[in-house]
This record gives sequence, structure tokens and C-alpha cells, in this order.
Amino acid sequence: MRWSIEIQKTSLKKRNLFDLLLGLGFQLIEGGQYPAFTSQGIDACLTAEDAFKIAKKVREAFKGPARIDPHFELGSVLDHATDPPRRSVFLEPESCVSAITVGTPTITISPPSTLSTVELEEWEATQREREYQAMLECQRSKLEPAFSSTRAAKVIELLAIKKPSAETVYKIYELAEGHPNNRATFHNQFGISKDQFDRFSDAVHNPTVSGDWARHAYYGTPRTENPMTKAEAESFVREMSVKWLQSLRNSS
Repeated sequence: MRWSIEIQKTSLKKRNLFDLLLGLGFQLIEGGQYPAFTSQGIDACLTAEDAFKIAKKVREAFKGPARIDPHFELGSVLDHATDPPRRSVFLEPESCVSAITVGTPTITISPPSTLSTVELEEWEATQREREYQAMLECQRSKLEPAFSSTRAAKVIELLAIKKPSAETVYKIYELAEGHPNNRATFHNQFGISKDQFDRFSDAVHNPTVSGDWARHAYYGTPRTENPMTKAEAESFVREMSVKWLQSLRNSS
């Protein structure tokens, strides 16, 4: 190992931090003043500055639209070619990242009343592990795409808007599609029929269908007999986005 980068602040527990970094291809290292992380890509860097550039991408994934850890802060880059490691500190303008906490509903499951004390302890341990794995998957479903793709990071940011405009809804679609030239391939990959897309387009574009919410100002005859409602258009793009974000994880 040549380089590692310290994590000076984090609100995540050690296991959670380890699992999330591992999903991004990084290894958590302990034993120093702060936990640190490294990877093959970081080790291949020629300079501490190059290693720090990779670290900043990791920080943005944790603190950015995925909102995994608003307290995630980097420390020094450690050069392990010397003993003790040589430290390189990079001073940056203080970031103005606002932390938005998104609550997730929890369901309380009670154990069977017939369990013995030992069985109850085992049941509770199993339940805690299930809850952790569910939380981890929720985190990874946003963190990993946000790390690998700037388009995905923007989609995740826009999906967090509670009452999106038609412009936002269609922008999410465009970001996932990538370019209109890719439309046929994109629709085939995610099972979007021509009629379904036309119904979506009617709702998003045409004020005859959706009034002032529509992207366009001119009224016209809808392409389809049963255009989507605003709610259906939003649901369509959210479901499509989940599939697209998952596809990025599968391909990495």
C-alpha cells in the first residue's frame, strides 16, 4: 500500500462505513489517529494530489445528493512509503453543503410470545441484522450510482423533490435516457412501449392534458386517447429511474 486518505469526521458506525466503502471498491484501514481508506486506483496514483482527487469524489458521493453522511470529512493523505507515513494536507474552501434528513418509515415487528429467553435473543439478533441489511441496501442503491455517474447523482437529487414540476419530471427522464438518439435502445432495455412513452409525453408536455403544470404553453390535441395523469407521469419516471440506477450498479 502506497497511499491512504484519512476520514477525519463521519457520523456512520464502523461496520456501516466499511460496507459502504467496500461497495465502492475501497478498503477501510484502522489503527491510525483516524480511519482511512485506500484502493488499487489510489495506490496507482503518482502523487498525493492525485490520490486526494479520488478521495474528493468519494466525499461527494457520501455528502452529495445521496445524503448518506453529511458529516463526512477528509483528513490528510498518508504516504506509506515512509515510516511513519508522511502526511500531506490539502486546504480547501469550506464547503456549504446543507444536510437534508430524509426520514424512512419503520415497521415494528414483535417476536412470538412463546419464545424462550435464548430464542428471544436469537430472534432479536436476526431481526437487527435484517434491519441493517435493508438499511445498507437503501444506502447503496443511491451511493453507488451517485459515485459512478454524474447523471445518476443529478437524478437522485431531482428525485428528492417532493412536488416536482413537469420540467423536473422530464429532466429526470432525459438524464436517464442520455440522448434522444439512444431512445429506442433505452426503451427496449427498460420495457417502455411507444404508447406508454406517448401517454407520458402528453401529460408532461401538453397543457390540454395537465394545464399549467405542463412544460409547454401551447395547447394541442393529445397524441393518445388516454394520457397519463400528473401522478401517473411522476410514478412512471420514478419507477423507470429505480430500474436505471440499479442497472448502473449491475454494470459496475
